[in-house]
Amino acid sequence: MTNSEIFSLIEKTKIIPAVKIENAEDAVSVAKALSAGGINIIEFTYRTAAAGDAIAEVCKYCPDLLTGAGTITDLSKAKDAVKNGAKFIVMPGYDEKTVDWCIKKNIPVIPGVATPTEITVCINKGLKVLKLFPASTVGGTDFLKAVKGPFAEVLFIPTGGVNSDNAKEYLSESNVIAVGGSWLTPSSVLKEKSFDRITAEAKDLLSRIIN
Repeated sequence: MTNSEIFSLIEKTKIIPAVKIENAEDAVSVAKALSAGGINIIEFTYRTAAAGDAIAEVCKYCPDLLTGAGTITDLSKAKDAVKNGAKFIVMPGYDEKTVDWCIKKNIPVIPGVATPTEITVCINKGLKVLKLFPASTVGGTDFLKAVKGPFAEVLFIPTGGVNSDNAKEYLSESNVIAVGGSWLTPSSVLKEKSFDRITAEAKDLLSRIIN
């Protein structure tokens, strides 16, 4: 997929589930559960040692899913994620080495921003899709409304405090293309292997966003 196609799919799907996975052997089951619920994107966060293997498993057995890596805080994590098949990189903040490497390799990278200055830094790198993090702490939809004027060309993916109850509110903003978070795949559900619950929650969320 091209970068444009990846961002188009993200905008169409509207949700990027962030999965903190402890056991890579559960990765395919989680991915299939999300897909059955209508969400064909998954982001494995580099908060556990299983992230790289999880990405590799899903890329192998669920090639139709768009698989990315999150919580990428340095270049070594980005390289590991891409080596394992990640198609996009999501960062909680901004690391220049990582951003420059992704741009050079033509890999979609979505740095995290929380201030106008950080947005400006990303714009100067040619980046137009950014992660607003932590969204609820820095002002939520009020922040998004405030930056529409000076940064009209920038689109955001808010995460941090986003959930099923407020996802539609965030998505109603014209400069938001998707929202992200781990609420669809909480640790308790993964531990219990309640994959049917993930599917049900995904279907319910999409029905409320679309309607």
